[in-house]
Amino acid sequence: MDFELLSIGLLLSIGAVFALRGMWSEGEGRSRWLAAGLWTVAFTAIAWAATDYGPRERALAPLTDQPIELNVDGYVSSRACEACHPREYGTWYDSYHRTMTQFASEEAIAAPWDGIEVQARGVDYKLEQDGDEFWVEMDDLSHRGGGPAPRVKRRVVQTTGSHESQFYWYASGDGRRLSLLLIYWRLLGEDRWGPLDGCCITPPDSGQESETGRWNRVCNRCHATHVSPRISDEDGDGFYDRWDTHAVELGIACEACHGPGGAHADNYRDPFKRYSAYSAEEGATDIVNPGKLDHERSSEACGQCHGILVFAGDEGRERWRESGFEYTPGESLHDSRDLVMEGDGQFWSDGMIRVSGREYNGLVRTPCFVNGEMSCLSCHGMHQAADDPRPREEWADDQLHPGMRGNLACTQCHKEFDDEAYLTAHSHHAPGSTGSNCYNCHMPYTTYGLLKGIRSHEISSPDVRASVETGRPNACNQCHLDKTMAWAAEGLEDWYGIDKPSLNKEQREVAASILWSLKGDAGQRALMAWSFGWESARLASGTEWSPPFLAALLSDPYHAVRYIAERSLKDLPAAKGLRYDYMMERSGRNAGMMQVLKNWGTKQGATNSRAAPELLIETDGVFNPHAMQQRINQLLSERVDPPLTLNE
Repeated sequence: MDFELLSIGLLLSIGAVFALRGMWSEGEGRSRWLAAGLWTVAFTAIAWAATDYGPRERALAPLTDQPIELNVDGYVSSRACEACHPREYGTWYDSYHRTMTQFASEEAIAAPWDGIEVQARGVDYKLEQDGDEFWVEMDDLSHRGGGPAPRVKRRVVQTTGSHESQFYWYASGDGRRLSLLLIYWRLLGEDRWGPLDGCCITPPDSGQESETGRWNRVCNRCHATHVSPRISDEDGDGFYDRWDTHAVELGIACEACHGPGGAHADNYRDPFKRYSAYSAEEGATDIVNPGKLDHERSSEACGQCHGILVFAGDEGRERWRESGFEYTPGESLHDSRDLVMEGDGQFWSDGMIRVSGREYNGLVRTPCFVNGEMSCLSCHGMHQAADDPRPREEWADDQLHPGMRGNLACTQCHKEFDDEAYLTAHSHHAPGSTGSNCYNCHMPYTTYGLLKGIRSHEISSPDVRASVETGRPNACNQCHLDKTMAWAAEGLEDWYGIDKPSLNKEQREVAASILWSLKGDAGQRALMAWSFGWESARLASGTEWSPPFLAALLSDPYHAVRYIAERSLKDLPAAKGLRYDYMMERSGRNAGMMQVLKNWGTKQGATNSRAAPELLIETDGVFNPHAMQQRINQLLSERVDPPLTLNE
């Protein structure tokens, strides 16, 4: 900032204020009052225009052992946007994009810290705060010698996440390279610590790793703005030994979507030019507004992070390691990176995306995008509208436009479905029911991430054949959890003329949710565990029959599956008095499972419920729990369970 100009501007403004006072007291005319006011504004604007948005470092000290923020390549950070765009800045500031990555501070860290002790996976962690610094005492993860690992203290310098969960990075002592703390904080009202390997779908025997260097190599691509990784193998031994990561801004900031703002800020320092542009409602040509791009380019601005992409060649990868991505919004994303549309751990076998945070991959396969003009911004807004009556916190959860949680998301284009009779004739469900919600049929929860089911962003129609061929739940059976695939196939053929696929005996006779829960892979089981707690499915299917299958998932080998099952089960009567933690030893988990089965079986036997073979409930006047457990064990023994990692 030019302090000389700023001082002059402030002095002139103060002088103008005194002049105003004199004019008012002397009864001068309104025109002179107005002129003096305009002079005040002008002088203040001159001082503001002198502000320097050049290169800077802005981070918590010391800066030697963590990534730093530095303005380069025409980027000037979000602070250059606030003065002229206060409302947009405010909505961004309150979003979870801003807090995706933050320097560790009292404001940023969501977990209780000072004096907290956490035990996870046999390791004791002691958390301490010293002024503005956050420390953790733990076993030395780098210890490779004999005997127990020594205790060490490491400074936590950075956070990732602030909505669902929060993760913590500590200084590794090797340049700006970061290591990941092996415990994380679970938010959303749950407020609990957990081991890192319990947060995702990862093979149970894969162990925990500190992911040293991962933020510098991978996470920063989407969790910070205009990053220069600055990592290299200086001595040629095949290992990176230079870690000097810079970013314009931690978190996803204004310029991640709008591109570098330096030229725009310089251009509009002239207050007369700025206000002239406002009054004329001119569109700026020196900054990118994704809302004014065509649907492909605007979606690519989102897709740079919300997509699975790889470098277009080794040269692109090498350039990125030094100076980051070359793409800026408004350009073609695909000139510098290739979109990946298949692969284990991220896609179903037919190419539909399977993991969260990769919605762009689904969008580009959607007919509404391919044949129409649907974009990410058709439903989502990066800034809350001025006339949106919702609390900011409600808007920030998914950043949807008003009404976009309902059928308006579809009827804004498919207007014929605004007519209730037309809609229900198509859906074959009562008006206002979950079955007449377009989302539930055409964007079902077949994506997994963040310990829950997430809606698919590849708009499609229910099809049992796809379930048979890929294992992906179809919308009918994910809502009607108590029904078989045969039931769903018959309905789809009767209502929409969709041919029934060939089904085996189990698919004809056993509810699809039970087959996916007991025989499916870890991702299918996680989706089913979540679906058993989904309110729409509970309304359609009831809950009185589901505890035995959730109980089976309480002893699942995958940590995340157990976590979700416990959450879906805990408000049901069968879980009354349950003492269970998803990371407890196997014997404790099995005891919890048996307790749920006992509670449920006692009630089931007392009510003499009707037989329901599709739910494995057999009766001969009296409920037979032994026969049911034998059938569950048989299906479990048939499970094909290859190691699975869902890379969220």
